[in-house]
Amino acid sequence: MLDRAALFRLRGLVPLPLVLLMIVWSEPTRASFLYGGGIILLGVAVRFWAAGYIKRYRVYEVQADALVTAGPYAHVRNPLYWGNFLIGLGFCVVANWWPAYPLFIAMYVYVYAAVVTHEESHLAELFGRAYQQYCAQVPRFWPRLVPYPHARGRFSWVDAIRGEAVTWCVHALVAALFAVKLFV
Repeated sequence: MLDRAALFRLRGLVPLPLVLLMIVWSEPTRASFLYGGGIILLGVAVRFWAAGYIKRYRVYEVQADALVTAGPYAHVRNPLYWGNFLIGLGFCVVANWWPAYPLFIAMYVYVYAAVVTHEESHLAELFGRAYQQYCAQVPRFWPRLVPYPHARGRFSWVDAIRGEAVTWCVHALVAALFAVKLFV
């Protein structure tokens, strides 16, 4: 078992064996591509929105110059991971292989339970009372409808595009592998 810090550093690689297993055992159809693709696009949009509010997050240690509480962060503390959940769920739909769902859920809970608590402990150290107040009013995973009243931060198209470029390439590659499985 990996500790929280190790899972944080490897959070982008841990799902790869599951993704490969899903591709090998998948039975995608045109309908599964359509429905799964819609869920994936929703997840990509959530991630893009979140990425535009933070300057950097593809790092091996928790870093934050400021406590961002605007945009999607005004509704949920972990919008990037919400996006990841939707993208993973979408790929389960694309795969059209029922074991993908419980395997994905188990992997997601295992990774993000550690990653989120690791991040939160660092953010609490960095931002103290302001972070505690934010945590008291904004849920960890289930979005609140009314935005956080003390929202701070602004959206940057440049940061969003820079932050998500690699993620888009990875998702496009995975989608292409499923497409090969569908059409070959």
